[in-house]
Formats: sequence, C-alpha cells, structure tokens
Amino acid sequence: MSSARESEFELAQLRDSVRGYLERHVAPLVDEHEAARTFPWEILPPLHEFGYVGGLVPPEDGGDGISFTALAILMEEAGRCWGSLRTTVNVLTIVPYVLAQVCDEDQKQRFLRRLLDGSSRAWVGITESEAGSDAGAMRTRAEREGDRYLVTGQKLYITNGASNDVGLLLASTAPELGSKGISAFLVDRAETRYEAIEMRHMSVQSTNNCELVFDRAEIPAANLLGNEGEGLRVAMKAINVGRLNMAMGAVGIAEAALEIATEHVKERRQFGRPLAGFQLVQKLIVDAAVEVEAARLMGMHAAATLDSGSQGRKECSMAKLFCAEACNRAVSNALQACGGAGLMEEMRVERMFRDVREASIPEGTSELQILNIGKELLGVSALR
Repeated sequence: MSSARESEFELAQLRDSVRGYLERHVAPLVDEHEAARTFPWEILPPLHEFGYVGGLVPPEDGGDGISFTALAILMEEAGRCWGSLRTTVNVLTIVPYVLAQVCDEDQKQRFLRRLLDGSSRAWVGITESEAGSDAGAMRTRAEREGDRYLVTGQKLYITNGASNDVGLLLASTAPELGSKGISAFLVDRAETRYEAIEMRHMSVQSTNNCELVFDRAEIPAANLLGNEGEGLRVAMKAINVGRLNMAMGAVGIAEAALEIATEHVKERRQFGRPLAGFQLVQKLIVDAAVEVEAARLMGMHAAATLDSGSQGRKECSMAKLFCAEACNRAVSNALQACGGAGLMEEMRVERMFRDVREASIPEGTSELQILNIGKELLGVSALR
C-alpha cells in the first residue's frame, strides 16, 4: 500500500491479507519459539510487504508511506497472532520512522537503508534504573573527544538489544542542563563496543530484553542525530506512534483471547449443558467483548487523529491508557471463562494473559498516561 489515505475497502483488504498470512506462516511457529524463548527472524522480510518496518517512511526515502490507520491495523493483527511479534515490529517500525525525519543524507545511507531492506535491525535505548519517564534524570554520559563521543552508562529493559545491531541511543552531553542536555545518537554494533546482558522477563518471552552497558564506548560524531541537546525532540517523534502501536497490539491480544474463550465455553459442558448457557459465564464473555470493541474504537480514533495532521498527544495517551487497562480486563475474563484449562500453556490464553500485561507499562505506564492526559485537559503538569 502506498497511499496515506487508503479507502475502507483497501484497509479491509489489508486486514484480511495480513491476518491470513500470519495465520498460515507465523502462528504455527509460536509455541515452539515461546518454549525456547527465541524469535524466528526469518519471518520478518515477507512482513515488510504489508507495511511493517518501513510503513511510515515516505516513499522518497524508500518506505511505503502508509497511514497511521493502516499501521494500527498492522499492530492489531500482529498482537492477535503473537505478542512477541507485535513488540518486535513496534520497535522495528518506529526507528525508521524517526530516522526518516531527523537523519541527514549520509546517515540515511548508512543506517536507514539497511533497516528498510532488513539487513539490520534496531533497538531503542532510553530507559535507565533512575530514568524512565523522567528523562531529565538520565545518567548515561556522552563526552565529545575530537571526531567521536565516548559514552559511559547503562540502559535497562532494552527490547531485542542483544540480537539487533543498530541502536537509537539517548545520552546526556550537558548534564548541567538536565533534559535540555540530552542528545540522540545512532549506534552501530560493528563500530561501537558495548555489552548486552539478557534479563528474563514475564511477558513477550520470545523477545530478548537486556541491560546495555557502555564503558567509554566510541560513537563517531557523524552519528549524532541533529544537534546536541535535541535528544528529547528526536524521542518525542516516536512517542505517540509507540503508544498507538502498544494500544492496538493489546486490542489484538484481547481479541484472540476472547475468540478462544468463546469457543471453549460453547464446547465445554458442566451440569449437563454448555458453559455458554450459564449467566455468569455469559457476563465474562460479554464484558470482555464490550471492552475489546471499545478499545479498538479508541485506538482507531487516535490513529485517525494522527492522520489528520494533529500531534495526537491526548488521543494517543487516552488510547494507550484505555486499551491497556480494558484489554487486561478482557483477557483476564477470557482466562476465567476457560477455567483450569486457561491456566495451561496449551490453551494459549495463559500466554496472552502474560503478554497483554505488558501494555500498561512500556511506552509510558498507565499512571503516566493519566498525568499526560491531565496536563492536556487542565494545562497544568503534575510532574514539574
């Protein structure tokens, strides 16, 4: 797809084609890789054709130029298939989108091109032990020395940092300026040495999550994105898209869990009749269905807001908050409706219960979204 104003028919075709492809070629691999905590990287190149990875990049830079509404569908379908897939393609899609906006031509040739053709894969390094939502507390330092920067510090909870070779890294070049002293860098593992220490985690277990350690690691000055002190400006170009992606991925997970639970309660019999005939079971299913439908509408409204040219800060925060919390409740209901079977790995709702929990933390916790929305509505920040 190449138009940023796809018709309803084209969007429906996109959903059908992506869902069909994922069901045929990716879903059969999930159980094996979940058990091994691995990811089948070979599945990614064909997904580029649908708009994953390069979807938001303009055609003149080698991308597809799809709408945010189309992206929302892609992320919903990825979540519906596999939470780890949604998390992976989220990062892989956001980074090229940001680079297309802020890279100079040399950086596009050296970094953006390889991300788009799949020869490299990206990670994002922002969070630290004392700096997540509070970027001004960032301790990782980058000191200019001739034609290079020497970076020292640690980044935490970096998705696929152990397996991917291109990083978008934030570090402070002027600590005395707080958040205004943070700069953004492109990191190439072939030229910058750092240690990746894997961390075991509850959700999306087929992704790797790690601590990245930099000890006077050399980054060429030519890899600075924009000017010194513009790191948060670079990061903010990704924040609303990331929240939209997380929201719609949660919708997809909850949709899949609801489908499994619905079939289970129709087939499972207790006291001489199907579980579906019991009022309290029906309430579990109905409540979940209402939550999923409302969450999808909230997410699609946020996507439409971005497509209108608005920054969509309030709408994306609202979508992230509502979809995360509603879809957590929906999957919990689905698991409850499945009873003891829902706790078993073979039912898959157990995995979805773990994976959807991620939705309320990365890309800004639910609590932070409340404060973001409050600032937008009231004009007063509760932070500083």
